[in-house]
Amino acid sequence: MQLIFKLGKNPLLSIAEIYSLMQSKDIEFNTIKANNNIFFIKLKKPIYPDILIKILGGVIEIFRVDEIISYTDAKRVKPQFKVNIDDLTFAYGMIVAKQDIKDFEKKEIEKPYVEGKNGMVPSKLAKIMVNLAIGKNTTTIYDPYCGTGSILIEALLQGYKVIGTDINPDVVTGCKENLKWVSKEYGIENRSEVFINNASSLAEQLVRMKENIAISTEPFLGKSWTKPVQKNVRNKKIIANVDKLIISSIRSTSKILKKNERLVIMIPSFKTKHDIIYLKAREMEFGNLRKITIIPEDLIFNDKKLGKVESFLYYREKAIVRREIFIFEKF
Repeated sequence: MQLIFKLGKNPLLSIAEIYSLMQSKDIEFNTIKANNNIFFIKLKKPIYPDILIKILGGVIEIFRVDEIISYTDAKRVKPQFKVNIDDLTFAYGMIVAKQDIKDFEKKEIEKPYVEGKNGMVPSKLAKIMVNLAIGKNTTTIYDPYCGTGSILIEALLQGYKVIGTDINPDVVTGCKENLKWVSKEYGIENRSEVFINNASSLAEQLVRMKENIAISTEPFLGKSWTKPVQKNVRNKKIIANVDKLIISSIRSTSKILKKNERLVIMIPSFKTKHDIIYLKAREMEFGNLRKITIIPEDLIFNDKKLGKVESFLYYREKAIVRREIFIFEKF
């Protein structure tokens, strides 16, 4: 079985999500072509694309390949039945699964609680964050900065037990409402626990739990910036505090993890008028945690060997705060 995944706006992030999900489900495949638009693979065993598209956040469509045809033959084929592989080659087949945009909008707009002061993790990104974190034995997803519960919602929909914490009591109440809503709306069991707590203190309690936990989170990214950050004393202090919080969170939450379990975290950077301010957390080593590369370094991407990719940027073009996703694994 050969499939082509049509990728979203962050192609490498989408490919990393596919690799991580396939590995967690023991789905073996070989890569045929990878570029900014498509990820073309050959599977060793058939799968169900309509189920796969519901799990993935970074894939727009899945196209089943029946045969490879030449440029000349492709001229006689309608656009919806072909995908361009290179200048001279096309894949002939059909679209077998499409991303449900309305479902993403529903989870973002219709859930009962939305906290407007802080940025919300979009549903697509939340789904990707879950898929990057899961392993073969994962039973539970923990978000130590759960906010309105975007990541927990996507994990719950995949059948995982979810645990969330937040220091804001109103946000915790709202997150619980959202998880109840999604449970009722989608007809699934609400296996969730959400606490008023901070990540450091709860980590000590979770360490004693028997679940196989994966951690996926967007920590507090600092104040809402409306224009490029000025490098004054006040702003440097704000950013330094964000840095300390993230470093502390990584150290404390990592205690929960067993060997080979993952922590997926977004680390911010801040745009100034002329450059970017990066946090120390971005470059630090954390004891028995290591940054991992989900995508093989020898992958041919855009016709060149990709090399080592340890993080993925996710941000709007004019955004002041840039999200950078890192994947840590316990060893």
